[in-house]
Amino acid sequence: MQQRGIKRRIVPLLVLTIVLSILIESNVSAQVFLSDFCVDLRVNMSGDAIAFYTANMTLGPWALEELKEANWTLRIQLPKWASPNLVNSTEIPSLLLNNGKRIRIRLENGTDYDYLAAEIPPIDGDSLNIILRIGFVQRDKIVGRTVFFKLPVLTGFNIMPKYVNFTFRTSGRIELYSQYLPYFDLIFENNTCVGLWKTYFRTKIVESINGSIAFPEAFEKCVIKSLHREIVVTGYLDVTVRDRLRIKYIGERSTSEILNIILPSSISRAVRVKDALGSLRAYTNTLTENTSIIRVYSRYSLNPSQEYEATVEYDIPIKNTITAVSGGRISILIKDLANYSDVVNAYSLSVKVESGGNWKILVDSIAIDVEKNGVFSTSVANAMPSLLVQPLSITFTHVQIAAGRGISIMLGLLTLAILIVADMFREKAVRPVEELKEEKEIKSLVEKTVEALAERIEYETRLEEAKVKNALGRLSSKEYKISLEEYERRISGLERKIIKTVEQISAKNPRIGEEVKRSYDVFKEVNSDLRKMIDNTIEKFGSGRITRSVFENLSRKYLKDNRRRREAAADDIYRSLEKLGL
Repeated sequence: MQQRGIKRRIVPLLVLTIVLSILIESNVSAQVFLSDFCVDLRVNMSGDAIAFYTANMTLGPWALEELKEANWTLRIQLPKWASPNLVNSTEIPSLLLNNGKRIRIRLENGTDYDYLAAEIPPIDGDSLNIILRIGFVQRDKIVGRTVFFKLPVLTGFNIMPKYVNFTFRTSGRIELYSQYLPYFDLIFENNTCVGLWKTYFRTKIVESINGSIAFPEAFEKCVIKSLHREIVVTGYLDVTVRDRLRIKYIGERSTSEILNIILPSSISRAVRVKDALGSLRAYTNTLTENTSIIRVYSRYSLNPSQEYEATVEYDIPIKNTITAVSGGRISILIKDLANYSDVVNAYSLSVKVESGGNWKILVDSIAIDVEKNGVFSTSVANAMPSLLVQPLSITFTHVQIAAGRGISIMLGLLTLAILIVADMFREKAVRPVEELKEEKEIKSLVEKTVEALAERIEYETRLEEAKVKNALGRLSSKEYKISLEEYERRISGLERKIIKTVEQISAKNPRIGEEVKRSYDVFKEVNSDLRKMIDNTIEKFGSGRITRSVFENLSRKYLKDNRRRREAAADDIYRSLEKLGL
């Protein structure tokens, strides 16, 4: 009897629980569908270990009404751990409206979460399409070619979405998944997991995903931990730029190449790179007709996780900056700034104008007034290259023009013109024509040697890759023959070119020429040994003495190591060339 009584009490309770669950579910569903706000979130990450987000958001009448009640401010919830990894550039983070207008997004700090906030202009219509663009650096932990990632899914908005679709793709292979795997479906291509996706999220179910991705190439490079840029406009209207950099090597072996600097060719010739002990080795190659790349090498090889400090200095001539002179005011546009072609973790900028008066700077369409002898300064986390080379417009009164009006202004303008002309001929007037001609010839020989040597290393690597692919049956006999003949022909041509330029260097400076020749002979011996090592491994595989799996692993290792060893052997040649004093 007692058990029957218990059953009678339990049954109504179960019924009541089911009814309440249905009612609650109905209320939740009603709440979700109350807002006709849909988010299609797509994330892509390549081997540079930066995840770029594109979210297509559609807002209907109800969502716009909620946005209006929020004072036309859209806020997106961001986990606090993600904020320090947010990428900044001239384009992101931002919202792009369907009329083409771009709205900058600001980062707001909260107690439990941070927020991406954007002020949207009031909308008269009954719908709105917005594209959100943001990015997150994923370099906290990298081992070889494996990048360990942690990404926010972004399901929390101050306006509740009807749904959030999420797709994450990568150019590598996802090896490890987070605890949220049951919520995601996998994207496979050629039996390789390259992504995760979910067609429907209710808000705040998942805050982040994490795991690891293996990319085809190892992440071995020097990253810029910090860059402090100082720009000074002098009393003579020269613009001097000083970049103080802290660099960290991320890799498994070692490296001596620490920076690649892209600058206009007219400025790259005068770049000075140094560390605490003095000048560093740097070589300039032409990228385009008007652009050069400067490869900078550290004083010693850097080991994994080792940091290094260097300073890059250069001057931007007057003729490259003057844009207008009017009413006693000078306007200049500084646009020829060094591009380091990678994200900078901590970027700070300070600008000083030695004009003797108040001045104004225009940055990202925002005008800022600076008092006499004052300094403009700003700092940004995770700055992309577009931010580093962003033009700066500066307006000020030059002391010679500010001395008076009328005839003084004319004299000031005349002085300015003389300064510009003097700047154009300054270098040519310092030394005799013959001395300049001699230096130009030697510089040309050095550049030819460096370029030819770099090309030879590249084609030696391609030749070995072709041999390995042929051994594995990944190249047809015809393709292999064509590749072999092409690479051998190019290597022979580069060999002749290097020998010829070394002979010409010897004619200019016999001592340095002999030193370069000895270093090049060592390079050729090293190169010959590396070729034999690859050929012997291929022979062992062909004769069945090693398995295919072992051969694949060995050849992959040898190809990577051989390039490094050739580059290391070439370092002695570069050091010898550096003694020419260029």
